[in-house]
Amino acid sequence: MRAFFFLAVVAAGCTVADATSDLDAAIANGRRAESAPAAVDAPPEPGAVAAETEPKPKPKRPARTAPAALAVPDGFYPRVIQRSNGTVVASVVRFLPSGRMGATVFESNDEGLSFQEIGAIDDPINDGGLCCGTLFELPRALGGLAAGTLLWSASAGGDAPDAPMSIPIWKSADGGRTWSFLAKVATASKPRRSGGLWEPELSLLDDGTLACHWSDETDGAHSQKLVVARSSDGVTWRDRHDTVALAPFGHRPGMPNVRRAPGGPFVMSYEICALPNDSCTAFVRFSNDGWSWGNVNDRGLRVATIDGKHFRHAPTLSWSSAPGVNGRFIMVGQMVHDANGAVARENGTQLLVSSEGATHAWYMVAAPVPVPDAFDNFCPNYSSSILALENGTVALELASKWDGELCRTYFARGPLVDTSDGSEIEDGKTYRLVSAHSGMCLDVAGGSTAAGGDVIQWTCNGGPAQRWKVERTATGAITLRAEVSGMLLAVAGGDVVQNPNGTAWKPRAMGTGYYTLAHEGATTCLDVAGGSTAAGGNVAEWTCNDLAPQLWKLEAL
Repeated sequence: MRAFFFLAVVAAGCTVADATSDLDAAIANGRRAESAPAAVDAPPEPGAVAAETEPKPKPKRPARTAPAALAVPDGFYPRVIQRSNGTVVASVVRFLPSGRMGATVFESNDEGLSFQEIGAIDDPINDGGLCCGTLFELPRALGGLAAGTLLWSASAGGDAPDAPMSIPIWKSADGGRTWSFLAKVATASKPRRSGGLWEPELSLLDDGTLACHWSDETDGAHSQKLVVARSSDGVTWRDRHDTVALAPFGHRPGMPNVRRAPGGPFVMSYEICALPNDSCTAFVRFSNDGWSWGNVNDRGLRVATIDGKHFRHAPTLSWSSAPGVNGRFIMVGQMVHDANGAVARENGTQLLVSSEGATHAWYMVAAPVPVPDAFDNFCPNYSSSILALENGTVALELASKWDGELCRTYFARGPLVDTSDGSEIEDGKTYRLVSAHSGMCLDVAGGSTAAGGDVIQWTCNGGPAQRWKVERTATGAITLRAEVSGMLLAVAGGDVVQNPNGTAWKPRAMGTGYYTLAHEGATTCLDVAGGSTAAGGNVAEWTCNDLAPQLWKLEAL
């Protein structure tokens, strides 16, 4: 069961109609719960120069920085975006000096190396409590709203049991410095004690309308469901319909996030709580237009790595333009569980990444803000936010965690590629190589001991045909020697075989234990031919492309 609170942040993915007064009191004081285990013109664009002046080169910034706290005493439910002018803007939900819940807004002009507080949203609408903020920039005009207008929305009224909740939106025409009320997307049909409206998420559709997704507890046929409405001006909202509404009654989809790769389908991530032995696990589904999402009774695709690692609670989604021709979808969730449902050793320290359009082949990359003690609670690593920067090579993360008895939001940058120099691959140690695409192992076909024996992928079985000894070369490359034959992994006419004289491979770290292996001196990589997922699929070399068929997890034996 989730931990809940109302005045601060409500975990609506598994929200309930009541919460303990002790918990309310604890959060109202900014303290850890006892139950928790030990309209003006936009400013000039940064870096703008006179027309006669040569543009200054972009400064080189570190890929990895140490986590630092935002300069406010508390903060929950962080969100971060990059504006069209390059400025990074972030928000957190928190207690404001007025005593009510609201948002504090920050700006970074150095791509997340530092943040400065620039504005706040403090509105009497929020006297009944506020939760679950979202931040969005309009890429083009919407009604009377100019391109570049910032929108911020949240769930209002979670602490007013006798009044209906609502989803208000505020707007800013000056980059987040000043805000004014725009409209309410929706108002609940019943009082808070009978159900709420949670976790709004905004996206722009191809027809020019703005969509708002949220979690809805007010339908008597569903404990909770996901819905969407749209608007042509941000003021009047229409055409509300369900996107995920599951049976049985108790299954609770929640916390929708929507992202899109240019030219591709819209991707929605969400959790589904109350699933037996799999509660609050992350799922995704797809839409060609961002409005029609298919069968509302379909759970979608469960997000997991090849070995079953998966997120539980509060997933959010981002997209990066690189590496690879597809770019990558990046997910962060509160907790990491293993295939057996236990909390994994990687808990709170990893992102999940897919180069295959979020359909499969998820693998781990270290989170810039690690929260290894994350647990089912409103604060630690709850609904963290990721932004890809520098052509997809760097991730900026905002994540909350306990600082003594205060919940604070931290930010840091971390690499999304070249995540290490590969030196952790030990000379003389034996590994198995598991394809991130298929989950199968690099294998000498039929256990052959002959020169020229074919190399394929095969169901992992621990046998000697799947055990490869690493031998370092003077250039820092590696060779791979098959235990079954004593021969080396080699390229012969584009195919990959074993031979007495092997090929040297340059490992490139792409995640936590995941690498591409490039033929030294060439532009080709070790590749599962044709992206096969079948046992016996051929392994060859192919032009390096950073896609999943070229991604290998090296597991020490």
